[in-house]
Amino acid sequence: MGEHERLVVDYTLLASSRTNLRDIKKALNGIDKHRSEIHDIWGHSSIAGKMDDFVSNWDNYRRELLENVDDLGKQVETSLKSFEKLDLDLKNASEKKHGKNGGN
Repeated sequence: MGEHERLVVDYTLLASSRTNLRDIKKALNGIDKHRSEIHDIWGHSSIAGKMDDFVSNWDNYRRELLENVDDLGKQVETSLKSFEKLDLDLKNASEKKHGKNGGN
């Protein structure tokens, strides 16, 4: 099998992607806690009202974004586990066929 025909899986990238997606999810979930803190900084009630409208719209988009981040995180987790299992299965099959030292 030639070098260009091999599947190379970057486990470090998959694991860091999983961690990053968890961090993003945590940050997006935490944004709602700051809503009441920023209400007073807008001053005039009409500006505060418009900002409340904006934040409400943002909440809808944030919810959708959180769902997408969660779905992607699950896909990354499944991919990582599947490739790790496949690697182990291939290693075990090779050892069974060629011995632990690969037949050397």
